[in-house]
Amino acid sequence: MKNLSDSQLVVAYLAGEAAAFAEIVTRHGTRLLWVARRYSRNEHDAHDIVQDALLRASQSLHTFRRESKLSTWLHRLVANSGYDFAHHRHLRESPTLDDDRTSRDTDLRLAYDPLRHIDTRLTLESALNQVRPDQAAALVLIDAAGYSVAHVAAMEGVQPGTVKSRRARAKTALREIMMAQESTVRPSR
Repeated sequence: MKNLSDSQLVVAYLAGEAAAFAEIVTRHGTRLLWVARRYSRNEHDAHDIVQDALLRASQSLHTFRRESKLSTWLHRLVANSGYDFAHHRHLRESPTLDDDRTSRDTDLRLAYDPLRHIDTRLTLESALNQVRPDQAAALVLIDAAGYSVAHVAAMEGVQPGTVKSRRARAKTALREIMMAQESTVRPSR
């Protein structure tokens, strides 16, 4: 793998050769770490930024168009991850979770309650069962499973516009069913 060019490594990785991505990381990792250090306060954060960027790279390497060098594309991913790291700190895990001033037994941020949203889930499941199956499938496949409209259209054997229409109708029907269920559950004042 060491004697392959970056373009050849990309092709090999996309063909299923995991060692190709490992070589990309080995080849470019040091420079990427230098970029990440500009966005971090310590070495651990810099490594986290690089790790995030490399995860993004591994998941979206198929979108690399070879209009620029691979190193430039990776540099941009690290810069984007670094920007996200620096400007969206409130979305990351709270560092106070490591603070021993609060007992782990009473810290609600560490509590896991598997039944916390059970009412909502049951209501949503019941409502989805009342929506036309083709419409419910479009909604679930796009909004819950994360498939694109084009992918769902190909799976269902219909046009993308049909999938969009089914999804929109499912949302409308689901909203009406949920509102009706909510009004019957709430006591009147």
